[in-house]
Amino acid sequence: MSPLQSLQLLEQYAFVILPALTVAEQIGVPLPAWPALLAVGALAAGGSICIPLVLGATSVAALAIDLTWYELGRRRGARVLARLFRLSVEPDTCAHRAEEIFTRHGAASILVAKFIPGVTTIIPPLAGVFAVARARFVLYDLAGVLLWAGTWLTLGFLFSDAIALITARVIALEHILGFVIGTALAGYIIVRYGRRQLLRRRLRTTRPRRTGLERRGAVSPKHPSPTSVSAVSSADSH
Repeated sequence: MSPLQSLQLLEQYAFVILPALTVAEQIGVPLPAWPALLAVGALAAGGSICIPLVLGATSVAALAIDLTWYELGRRRGARVLARLFRLSVEPDTCAHRAEEIFTRHGAASILVAKFIPGVTTIIPPLAGVFAVARARFVLYDLAGVLLWAGTWLTLGFLFSDAIALITARVIALEHILGFVIGTALAGYIIVRYGRRQLLRRRLRTTRPRRTGLERRGAVSPKHPSPTSVSAVSSADSH
């Protein structure tokens, strides 16, 4: 599907596509929703899309999936987090980053979680594991969804002319650009996977310090802890 066809499809079915992309991102699919939000904001500048309706549909979908993760974390504990870490491209970095943010900022971290790749999926069940009050979670999560989606929609609306120009150039170079993006993405995944395997081999001879998530069972002994990964990365840099 060409970029032009994608825009036309987005213009017609934005109320379905945006919530679907949001849900996909929240369940761990590496498919960011912010480019679509930017595009919808730009389309709304031309009067073809109603931003409040799109924002409402996206918020309802995001809140529903986040509340599901929260309840799973609250009822099943750290086992949910352990499974999420295994599905992540960088489970060790993801675990360390999520725990650091939540430990430092508490429930307020929910407000900005969706702006941070990987963390957006981990924070809701993590809030459940740490027994954040349900009403408080819903309040922070809804505010966070509105802030995240509203920011990208507003940026798309304000910079609609620039986005239209970029889109026109992308359409003109769609075949070359598609090849470059596909090659870069494949290379990134291969490199990150290789680094992860190398770090695991190096950490087999070290004894990692137990973190808060490990004490709750979210990081198993079979997987290197976030702290040990950080220590090795720091040692490699010297």
